[in-house]
Amino acid sequence: MAEDSVEKPSEQPEKKPQAESVEMVRNNSKLSKRIRGEGGKFQKQPKTMPKSEDMTRYLRNVLNRAEANEDGTITRGSKSRIHRMTQNIIKNAEMDAERPLTDKLGHLVMDEDGKIVTAVDPKVMMASAQNYKEIMLRAYGAPGKSDEELDAMKTQSVKVVILKYPELMDKNVYEEKPRPKLEPAFAEVLDVKTNEE
Repeated sequence: MAEDSVEKPSEQPEKKPQAESVEMVRNNSKLSKRIRGEGGKFQKQPKTMPKSEDMTRYLRNVLNRAEANEDGTITRGSKSRIHRMTQNIIKNAEMDAERPLTDKLGHLVMDEDGKIVTAVDPKVMMASAQNYKEIMLRAYGAPGKSDEELDAMKTQSVKVVILKYPELMDKNVYEEKPRPKLEPAFAEVLDVKTNEE
């Protein structure tokens, strides 16, 4: 049997798991959960992220909770935050893009007849269009996809293309011949001398 396959006793002594106890402690008239370690001291609690289901439930409860009226009371007809937010988005979608013009000091610009001069604000137009889009998407759902989009989704827009080698015009194979050295036609070389002595 090889030495590696034999289990060797560990050189470090095994640590005993710490005995922990979870206690509920009253702190400033609120109960909180604390972990007490083996020595009786409080230990740092591991911080974990809340589950997404818990966060969704919490946010839904916050948004659906009725808010107090102007007099501070909650009645049966009190509106929730989600209702106010929806009304605000609808109001923004209905917003008119024509805005009065102002000068550098913030004063309204008037024409000769004393009427306020207005101009279309593209930022307001984009914001109201985006609010309209969100409301329609929530109210009526996403519009149906066309046949072309459905076909593209089925094939995942991946196509297999097989390329064939192109046919050669001249099918004859020619051997490569050594080319003669090219000499300029305007110079006739009679003798070549080198500087060797």
